[in-house]
Formats: sequence, C-alpha cells, structure tokens
Amino acid sequence: MRISSAAFAIFGVAALQTVAPVAYAAEPAATIVEFFNAPFNKYFITATPSDWALLDQYASIGWKRTGVTFSALTQGQDSNAKPVYRFFAPGVASHFFTLSEADRTLLLNTPGFIYEGIAWYALEPLQTLIATNNPCVGGSTALYRSFNNGGNGPANHRYFEDFSFYQSYAAKGYTLEGVSMCLPLSTAEKRLDATRLLKQASFGPTPAEIDRVTTIGTNGWLTEQFAANASRYTPRAYTPQTRPDSCVNDTTQPITPTSYCQRDNYTLFPTQLEFYKQAITGNDQLRQRVAWALSQFFVISVTDVNLSYGMGDYQQMLRDNAFGNFRTLLEKVSLHPAMGRFLDMANNRKATTTGASPNENYAREILQLFSQGVNLLNDDGTDKKGPDGLPIEAYTQDEIKGFAKVFTGWTYPTLAGSTPTAGLNGSNLAGTMETRETYHDVGTKDLLGSAVAPAGTSTFADMTGALDNIFGYANVPPFFSKFMIQKLVTGQPSPGYVQRVTNVFKNNGSGVRGDLKAVVIAILTDVEARGAAKYEPSYGHLNEPVLMITNLARALSAKTDGYAFYNSGGAMAQGVFSAPSVFNYYPPDYVIASAGVIGPEFGIFNSTTALSRINYAQSTLYGSIGISTALYGATGTQFDWTPYTSIASDSNALLNRINEVMFSGKLTASTRAAMKTAIDAVPVSDPTGRARAALYLSIAAPEAQVVR
Repeated sequence: MRISSAAFAIFGVAALQTVAPVAYAAEPAATIVEFFNAPFNKYFITATPSDWALLDQYASIGWKRTGVTFSALTQGQDSNAKPVYRFFAPGVASHFFTLSEADRTLLLNTPGFIYEGIAWYALEPLQTLIATNNPCVGGSTALYRSFNNGGNGPANHRYFEDFSFYQSYAAKGYTLEGVSMCLPLSTAEKRLDATRLLKQASFGPTPAEIDRVTTIGTNGWLTEQFAANASRYTPRAYTPQTRPDSCVNDTTQPITPTSYCQRDNYTLFPTQLEFYKQAITGNDQLRQRVAWALSQFFVISVTDVNLSYGMGDYQQMLRDNAFGNFRTLLEKVSLHPAMGRFLDMANNRKATTTGASPNENYAREILQLFSQGVNLLNDDGTDKKGPDGLPIEAYTQDEIKGFAKVFTGWTYPTLAGSTPTAGLNGSNLAGTMETRETYHDVGTKDLLGSAVAPAGTSTFADMTGALDNIFGYANVPPFFSKFMIQKLVTGQPSPGYVQRVTNVFKNNGSGVRGDLKAVVIAILTDVEARGAAKYEPSYGHLNEPVLMITNLARALSAKTDGYAFYNSGGAMAQGVFSAPSVFNYYPPDYVIASAGVIGPEFGIFNSTTALSRINYAQSTLYGSIGISTALYGATGTQFDWTPYTSIASDSNALLNRINEVMFSGKLTASTRAAMKTAIDAVPVSDPTGRARAALYLSIAAPEAQVVR
C-alpha cells in the first residue's frame, strides 16, 4: 500500500551564490540500522538497540544486517525535530514509518495497522527548495522511501539516503515515493562526504584538508578553489623538432640548469615532473583535477608531441580555461599548434589539381571525440533511436569532408623574432596557429544539421562559424556532461544525473550556454555525488593510476620536487600525457564484462597493472626516496607520517583514520580484520612500520581502489 509521500523535487544546479539554509548543528544521538530477511524478502529499519540484539539472534531464520545505517535524533535534541511514528501491518508483515500527523491519524483509525510508538525524531523537508539538490536544512539529508506493493514480492518499504541506490529500485518494481523525512548527518558522516568530495575534485584528500572541508562545507571549499590562482607550467623556449647533435645529456657533477639538454627538451620529463609536483602540493586542486579530465577529452600525446615546451603550453591552456566557456575552449584547442601537429590540422591545405584532398583527421576527431560522439543523444545521455530501433549516427562522411575543408589554411605560429611570410611555417608547438588564405578552401562546405558554410568565406570566419555550428548542436551538452561526470564522480551515471548537468550546460541560470564552472558545480553538488555513503553497486569509478599515485602521496601530505613520481604511471599503462592514441588511455564506454557495468578505467586494469599498483606502493612506502643528483635544484620527497604514527599504537584508531582517508569509510569488516592482524604483527615500538603496513595494505584492498 502507498501512504502519502512528500512532494518530489526536480533537482537543479546548486548555485554557489544562493544563500544556503541554516546549518543543522546538533550531533545525532540515535542510529538507525537496516536488516534484511532474504527468505521473506523483507527490509526492516530500527533505532532500538533491543531490536538489533533480537534480530542478530534471529540470523538462523534469515535476519541479517545489510551494513546500511542512518543517523537520527532523540527526543529533545532539536526543537524543530518531530517524532517519527512506527506502525506494523501484520497482514503483510511489514513496518511503516512516518512523521506525518495526517498519516498517523489515518493509520490509527485503519484496521490492520498496529501503532508501535515513536521510532526516532527527524526533520521535515523544506517546503521551498531554494535551488538546492537536498530538500533538507543544511547538515541534514533526505531519506527517500520506496514501496513494493506486492506485485514483485511481499509488500514492503525500503528507505534510502543514497539517491542513486533509491533510483535503482524502480527497475526492481518498487514505486519511488520521494522524500519521507530529513535525517541529521553525524560529524563522521560529514567527514566521509568531505573525503569523497576531495577524491572527486582533487588529487586526493589529506588529513588536514578533510578537517577543513568538514568545517567549511562543499560550497565553501568550491568557492575557495574557484578563487585560487592557477598553478603554472614553466614556459619553455622553442626547440626545433629535430634535436641538434650538440643537445645531449651531461651527467658531470655538479649539474647545471642546462646539463640535461636532451632530456629536458626532447622528452616530456619537465612537464611530467611539474604535473606531479603541482598535483600533489598545489593549492588549486580543483582546477588541476578538471584540467586533467579535460586533457583526456581533448587528447594530445607524446606520440606526436614529445617536446616539453609544446606540451606544457597546451596543458597550461587547458588549466587556464578549465572554468571558462566550452566554446572558447573549443577554439583554443582547435588553434593550438600542438593539436595542429597531433591531428594534422597545421599546414592542412585545400584540394589541389593533382587530386590531393584536405586532411580529415581533425575534422573527424572534433566531431567524434571533442564534441558530439558517434550517435545522436537525448539530453540524458542515452542514444536516440530511429524507426528501426537502432542508434542514429551523429554526423555523416559528407559533414566530415565539409569540416576538413573548413580546417584548411592554418599554419604554425611564426617564431618570435622572425618576419611572417605568405608561406606555411615549420613546426612551432606553442602559441596560436596563423591563417594563410592561399591554402584555404573558399567553396561551400557541409556542416552539422544541414547547415552550409557559404563560399568565399575567410579562414578565420569559416573556423568560427564551424565551431559555432558544433557548439550549438544538441549532442554537445549531454556528450561532454556525461564524460566529465565519469571522470570526476561515477563511470555509469544515471540518465537523471546526466540530464541535470546537461540542463546546466545548456543554461547556467543566466542564459549562458557552455559555462564550465557551472557544469563543474552541477556535477560536484548533485544529489548523486554528495552523501555520507553510497551503496548502489555500479556507483563510482576505479582510481586511474595517476590518481592512485597522487592519492597515496597526498595521504602523507607529501612535499616533493616531483622526481619520485614523474614516470611512475608507465608500468600501470598511464604515463602522464602519454595516451597511446587520440582515443585516450581507455574508452569512456568500456564495460566490465563480468558485471555488465560501464567502468572506463578498468580498460587498463589487468593482472599486470594490478600488481604494478601494489609494487609501486611497496617501493614508495618501504623504499628509500633520495634527492636526485640528476635534477637541478632537487629537493626530494618528504612524507608526513605524524597523523598515522601518533595513533599507531592503537591499531583500531589507526584503521579508523586509514578507513577515512583511503577508503572513504567503506572498509569492510573482513578486510579490516585482515589488516588489523597484519598491523598488530608489527611491534608497537615501530609506529612508522605500523603506519606503513596500514597504507600499503590499503592499496592492495579493492575497497580503496574504487572511489565511491
């Protein structure tokens, strides 16, 4: 049966400029524990310790704890809290909980219901949502209710704080009844959500940053991050594409800034070094993390761009535009000479009388990978289908040819100090490409959606018109939004999640399309991103190797010059800026065959790379990281073990901290027990050894490798 339910909100973006509700401050004194009886297919929640003890004794007849718990209030903790009434329906052997006085009055007068008293105290949902995903006062969270009316097993309600998990029950035949009440978040729950935010939006939590985010909240942290100055790659001088014979490595000590000419100019070493140094120690964590995601959307690679001055300039461009507008970024990507070299747009020419046609590489990839995807999409990221039930292609070969003609007449930037000529320039990978009208196709060109670029248009005007055509196309918002959700939050986002972020891409609330800052806010403040615990099995994503490396370093609040890390991802199939092709390290639609779940990062996870992760953790935590004599100005890498060694004598306290920092609170009882045995085998007189063991085992544990 279905009792009245709270009005269900259609969630929108949580604007940081909006005044948030007053935060709820009281620490909840009650815990609600969920039980499940498999033989009877029944869920039951209770905040009564005597119920817990009784049901624990009834394990023999099927009652077991699910591991799901909620916090609640007791009488008198908060003047705004209301009693939650508990009823039992013997006819269907199911309980019902409500804080509605109307429900209580109805059920007290309805045959077949037994009133069992007050279960706990909770808060009413806000009547006005004030542009927030959570329809509850700050510091509390929604408890959603679903109902199985008996058509798919016995009549039963199940309650959820995890919105993703709640939504998944529609497919199980349950009716989604919306918000039933608001429950307070304990300090521990707030800390776990802070840890999850830092795993999603930074290169890993530090113990101190968890404290900070817990204090200032998600919006406060985001506001600080948007205001932080961007970390900068060192600008490097132009280097000719072919290495001069005089540019070699001189290992003679003491070294100078120019000792390693070949390494520092003809490999990505300096850029990779700075990437890790800044990712681990930089204050602009969100900007760097978003730029890292963008580098896997707008891919260039060492396969064709192996000079640090060019790669650093391109990656800095991504950082500088990470919170700007997608249309602006698309143009900067298109006109960057490193991309021009990587996908053959630089020095691309119109058709010749000998039959040579414009190169189609960039035309194809800007559509397939940088904006549209292969198939037409609905706003929720699902494929549009034709009358035959099959996906509809997003573009045609004629359109690729049209864009290839658009992207003619561009050449590398003129070298500083040189006089521009009418001809095509040789390779120069930093700056902005230049037009050469002589080489531009001035005929008509097919664009997306039957649009046509008119004849006689200049190189630059053709470019801007074509990019406007791409940017305005319906596929861009869901295609890009889904990709960014996958990179930051979860590999298989729900259609609703994609839809909500897509809506923000289309309109940031002020009529602006493509506002990347608003998109990032929407992703990270969405109801499916936030919360103390996530239980939906397909939720989350594997920590890609780079993030595993930085997470471990930041867990130890490392200070580093980057040398210890710059090439550490190679053995795990993810060297920084070294994707094997324009298709990135792994495809965004990679499916884990055994689970039928989309998990992009699992595309490079196998027995070899899994062992490489563990070997990396062993060498980092137990090995010696010295100061390199091959790096000018080297300072080495230092770890701060204090947050762990200070409590290492108590293995339970140590595991509690490790559970928070490395596991986001999802350390299972069996893994915890195994880790405790190993930690306790290390003498209490060796606190660093005990801390090392705890962190090393966390890298080996699957629960810590999947961000949930």
